[in-house]
Amino acid sequence: MAIFRKSTFAWQCDKCGVYFAAGKGGVCTACKRALCDSHLHGSFVAKMRHRFSGKRAVCTECSSRAGTKG
Repeated sequence: MAIFRKSTFAWQCDKCGVYFAAGKGGVCTACKRALCDSHLHGSFVAKMRHRFSGKRAVCTECSSRAGTKG
C-alpha cells in the first residue's frame, strides 16, 4: 500500500505551456494564472524568499508591472 506516492495531477503553465507537477509551480494571486516555477518566481532565490516570507505568490510579470519584488 503506497501512502506517499507522487501526484498524478499535472498543470500546464499559462505562459510557456510546459506541464508541471504539484509543488513545482503555482497560481499568481494577482493575475490568477497557473505558472511554472520559472514564470512564477523567476529564480531559486526568489522561490526560497517567497517560501519563508509567508507572502502570497505574485508572478514575475505582475511584480515587475507593480514595481515590487517577491
